[in-house]
Amino acid sequence: MRRGSSFEAPWYDRLLGKLTTRLARRRPWFRWPFFIAMAMIVGHRVNLRQHNLTDTQTVPSPAPPNQDFDVRGMRTADGSYNDMSEPWMGMAGTRFGRNMPPEAAFGEVPPRLYEPSPRLISNKLLARREFIPVPHLNVLAAAWIQFMVHDWLSHGPNNKDEPPHDIPLPEGDDWPEGKMTVLRAHADDRNPQDQGLPDAYTNVETSWWDASQIYGSSLERQREVRTDPTTGAVLEDGKLGVQANGALPIEGKTQHGKPSKDLELAGVNGNWWVGLSVLHRLFVHEHNAIVDRLRIDHPDATGEWLFQKARLVNAALLAKIHTVEWTTALMNSPEGRMAMRGNFWGLLGEQYHRAFGRVGRGEVLSGIPGSPADHHGAAYAMTEEFAAVYRLHSLMPDEYSFRRREDDQELLHADLTGVSGGEVTQIYRQVGFDDVVYSLCTSHPGALVLHNYPNGLRRIAHTGTKGVFLDLAAIDVLRDREHGVPRYCEFRRHIECHAPRSFQELTDNPHWQRELQEVYPSVEDVDLLVGTLAESQCQAHGTPPGFGFSDTAFRIFILMASRRLKSDRFFTDDFRPEVYTPAGFDWIRDNSLRTVIARHCPQLRGHFADVRNVFFPWAKTGD
Repeated sequence: MRRGSSFEAPWYDRLLGKLTTRLARRRPWFRWPFFIAMAMIVGHRVNLRQHNLTDTQTVPSPAPPNQDFDVRGMRTADGSYNDMSEPWMGMAGTRFGRNMPPEAAFGEVPPRLYEPSPRLISNKLLARREFIPVPHLNVLAAAWIQFMVHDWLSHGPNNKDEPPHDIPLPEGDDWPEGKMTVLRAHADDRNPQDQGLPDAYTNVETSWWDASQIYGSSLERQREVRTDPTTGAVLEDGKLGVQANGALPIEGKTQHGKPSKDLELAGVNGNWWVGLSVLHRLFVHEHNAIVDRLRIDHPDATGEWLFQKARLVNAALLAKIHTVEWTTALMNSPEGRMAMRGNFWGLLGEQYHRAFGRVGRGEVLSGIPGSPADHHGAAYAMTEEFAAVYRLHSLMPDEYSFRRREDDQELLHADLTGVSGGEVTQIYRQVGFDDVVYSLCTSHPGALVLHNYPNGLRRIAHTGTKGVFLDLAAIDVLRDREHGVPRYCEFRRHIECHAPRSFQELTDNPHWQRELQEVYPSVEDVDLLVGTLAESQCQAHGTPPGFGFSDTAFRIFILMASRRLKSDRFFTDDFRPEVYTPAGFDWIRDNSLRTVIARHCPQLRGHFADVRNVFFPWAKTGD
């Protein structure tokens, strides 16, 4: 492992970083006036780029691309050859990076690994007592982030060759068979010279923002999603396979080969539920619409060329939607909207960009897309800390009401199990696709607070194993400890945040203070996930006003949201019409999630016509 501190920012950035550090000692950025707060966000990013990128990578040898494949102008299936000088960077099978120094990234070992018991934390601090909604968001926002995470990362199968974890159960726990075992994470062992350094783990998906959740992270998977479900042959027109009724094809097994009746086919279809199904279906159809548009200008192009260019455009559109629509819905404040829109359009904004184009190649005035690529001293990779702060399962409701858009009358009521896996296709047999979209977008997700983790995820029947259950809340806590993600206070110290010295500093909620004290010996022992949920009720150092997630998580977002764009050649040096085609480049500029839904679900337009952001609740029929 080596630190990314070889990167040295320009002097003016370093000066801003030092000023930000001094101001942050007095109070966090969101307690300052708007313009100072915006400058501090940029200053925090400078400091994080200098001090919070640790390179863990081995150097695998990617397979050479097919001679007929335009590696410069198209994304490879496995993510290789994005960086032409380091063709392995970001490809499937490379390691997760770190946002912590190596000495802070060692996985915990027993007895501390199990103290306090992850199951006790699940029961006492995370379990949903009553559903706490987010009034200004709809459930599509919860589906969207899982849709994105499936693009960026997966730790893959766990280790079946070593004895599993035996999680201590609290007295009186009703867990089946009185015993909870969890398979160990699978550490990468390809680099024996790393002795004395913390374990690193493998990302089985590409780390790039390349829509691999739709297209897969291997050529084999890519061929499967390009297959005509009627004939079984790979489509020669560049399109993705859909059924005659517009539904996704049926695969019948998960990505890792586990049987699941009626499961829909996708590049990544693990942890499948109806919200993921909706987004996959929309963007499979969007891919096919892009192919139709490109064919107008390129009637003689091969199906392979059309497929690859449409994939480029679709992936960039997803990145744009996430940056300027989803993130600004979750960061619903002037500073949040400005920061994230600035990532894509720059401080000069979208209207200036549309009228006059870029001003120079820098990222500040005109945004990251089209600026020069820069890895800031460390090979690009998703990080363990990024995966940890994206544990947003509390967004998921436990109950779902599917209603007819014409009159808002309920057609079907289901719990979380009833909207998951192969059950999704059963829903579509009773509820039309437009009605499913309408129902999700007129319902609310859960708030990221203590006591709001969905109980449907705290006792999941293990696929294919009778009588075995999983508590995902307990596993979330265990995995962070196992992967060497520091606990809450230490984590905050490493990202230039105030670390609370007591439970009273962690949260203003007196009930939570007492409950935390009953579970943890000291505030230093509080796990990252628990701390980020507890700080949601802390005025001094907690969640910024208008934000749906904690300031702790936001610090990692400041770094990694920019890095996903800044390191990717297809969003920087090669983000240009010559690579995307003029029509494709215009498609990215002119489209949004609003236009995607309007194109593929035109009957729903009236429900979101007056909504500023389509991740906000839509108008119900009769309102």
